[in-house]
Amino acid sequence: MISEVLKSRIPPKNPSEYKYLQDFIRLLMEALDRGELSIAVNEQTICRELNTKGGAAKHLKALQNSGWIEGDNSPMVFHDNRLSWRRWHEEMHSVIDNLKSRSHKTPFYSLNNKQTIISEDYSTLNSEQISAVKAIANNNLILLSGGPGTGKTSTIIQMLIKALLIKCDLKIGLAAPTGKATRRLEEAIQKAGLSLKSNLKINLSRIPCLTLHRWLQAIESGFLKCKTNPLQLDILIVDEMSMVDLSLMHGLLNALPEESQLILVGDPDQLPPIGEGAVWHTLHEKDTLNRFNHCSIHLTKLYRNKGVLADLAISARGNELSTFLNNLINLPPSTKLKVISSTKESIPLHIITTIRQHQNQLSELTKELDSIDTSNTQVPVTSTSYKYAEDLLGYLEKLIVLSPKRYGLWSVDHIHKTLLGNRLGEGVLSWPEGTPVICTRNQYDLNLANGDIGVIIGTNEKKRLLFRVNTNEGKNNLKLIHPLRVTKIDPALAITIHKSQGSEANHVICLWPNTINTKNVHKSEFMINEDYERKLIYTAITRAKARLDIAICHEDTEDNKNEVDSRTDKMID
Repeated sequence: MISEVLKSRIPPKNPSEYKYLQDFIRLLMEALDRGELSIAVNEQTICRELNTKGGAAKHLKALQNSGWIEGDNSPMVFHDNRLSWRRWHEEMHSVIDNLKSRSHKTPFYSLNNKQTIISEDYSTLNSEQISAVKAIANNNLILLSGGPGTGKTSTIIQMLIKALLIKCDLKIGLAAPTGKATRRLEEAIQKAGLSLKSNLKINLSRIPCLTLHRWLQAIESGFLKCKTNPLQLDILIVDEMSMVDLSLMHGLLNALPEESQLILVGDPDQLPPIGEGAVWHTLHEKDTLNRFNHCSIHLTKLYRNKGVLADLAISARGNELSTFLNNLINLPPSTKLKVISSTKESIPLHIITTIRQHQNQLSELTKELDSIDTSNTQVPVTSTSYKYAEDLLGYLEKLIVLSPKRYGLWSVDHIHKTLLGNRLGEGVLSWPEGTPVICTRNQYDLNLANGDIGVIIGTNEKKRLLFRVNTNEGKNNLKLIHPLRVTKIDPALAITIHKSQGSEANHVICLWPNTINTKNVHKSEFMINEDYERKLIYTAITRAKARLDIAICHEDTEDNKNEVDSRTDKMID
């Protein structure tokens, strides 16, 4: 245990204070699990999270007396009332300093005064987007942020067009942390190219779009791309930056020459990455962001998801969680939003029915692939089966079911046990046709990335997993994989909110299992990790393109039961 290691290597000066230090270690480790590198140390923020009595004052005194925050080689850093592990503190500062250095450079291809200024049409862009497009000729680093529907992807496309108009043979790369996110980005770029002149259309279509792991040529021990084997790119655009952890960002900066232009894009209100170090969130902390004011553009104007879903996302972002949830319960029903109140004993019948209907339709669509040649791992684009496979994967993305929990009541596991029964424990070979599956580990030999979602087709010896994979050339192929070749595979009738990052669906169902008492919500029940939980529900809301169902769990008191039953009756179609 890390606390015992620290105790033996740097014994506290006062052994009786060790119990207070254990609290700090626990809180730091819990913060790392949330992608956070530091914790606030003051009376308001940590008292509610301490196991040992004594208050923040005694804990802080023990920390100051411990020797654990003294000197350049101490295991922890205490600065501005925040405590962090030195290793990650210094690594994050190294990343920030690297980005700061890049931000003061000018792109090598930038226009100079002697060149002809290219005529540009900004009529479809707002002032924020115009600033971003103009910045590509002036800043070697650009931070482009904004919520869903604010035109981030449209802005990226216009920035690419601007760069290609300046220099048509630029080596450009597009990247995102997951295969799902790269596919969405690539599809948007290809769609935008249809309306362009032929030379621009061709140049856009040739831009490779890969996961960051593929760009960096990830292996078990690290990345093959590095300072001595750098990326050969003039411009790299990284989307979904909220999912990029410290290790991945450090690898990227190590492999991308300082002369290359780097454009980072994302929503700082989304969940932090699963790994340690939320780089994008750190960059958008007030003090840090002030260092990048000259190259940071934030988009605010909404172009899609207007109305109830956009209002809901704004409310989740701007209110305390308890206030948001209580307001949510009191919203009137609409065609885009359904709020289902229930007790925790069982998952609401409406949700189970909806998932079963979706799975049954997937199963029907797999029958069109009964004659597919399973001896071939690729689905040929020219084959009849290709269209049916595309239709199947397209339908798969019509519904996503989310929960913040992997296990327990109202969790991903609860959904799977309810729908698959004993088959769940028997493994993938026992799961029925039409069952969505998710790869939970990078498997480079199969071109599979952690988080890729596919579907089961066929039965018995012809059973296969159908995936859309991102190849090393930046192309999307449909691939048939024998189930036993995938080392880590789970059903995906429901997935965690974390796993949904980079995805969208027409219809999203979110199970929110935390018990809420509608009559008397005590504020302290929501204080612990409230910011993290608010990001969870905000991320879930922003996965929905057209419709969102949220199931809220309530205490089973008599008053609540009557209130819940009355609301649930109104919400069921």
